[in-house]
Amino acid sequence: MKKITLILVIIALLTIAGCKDDKQKNLYLPEAKNDKIYTTIGGESESHKGEGYTITVPEKDYHYEKEYDDGALEEKWEYTKKDDVEIKVTTYKNSDEISARTKFLKDYDEYIFEDLLGQSLCGQELDGDTLWFNIHISGETVYIVSGEFPKNTSEDLQKELSNIAGTFTLAE
Repeated sequence: MKKITLILVIIALLTIAGCKDDKQKNLYLPEAKNDKIYTTIGGESESHKGEGYTITVPEKDYHYEKEYDDGALEEKWEYTKKDDVEIKVTTYKNSDEISARTKFLKDYDEYIFEDLLGQSLCGQELDGDTLWFNIHISGETVYIVSGEFPKNTSEDLQKELSNIAGTFTLAE
């Protein structure tokens, strides 16, 4: 009975405060096809060349970190003016989409995810923190570009994360 009640509460929370799908473009979800609509970023930016990709991140206000987690390369840029705001590129080599997605979601099991337009996934914790991600595939390498931010993050900062994610391109 407690499980059913918990599930109903979670569904109600997602319905009330979940990832919004307004008539306008969702400000914190980049287009998966990287059609260059979201490439304007305020201030000075630096194009980061990762292993098989590039992404443009503002030099000011973001701190870069690189680490390996369970064999996956994680490159993340933490926003220095607000805690718990980051954009991350996780690289899974010798992997397929399903395996990479499963590994990624395993690290974020506290989130409840909702499929948006079959391209991006958006999840929320019960406290309102949000995580979204897109998947990009190049041969046997899967890249997951994700953004994470707390409930009280301004729409401008959410849009900035979306803009940064929209600059992600696979190297040819």
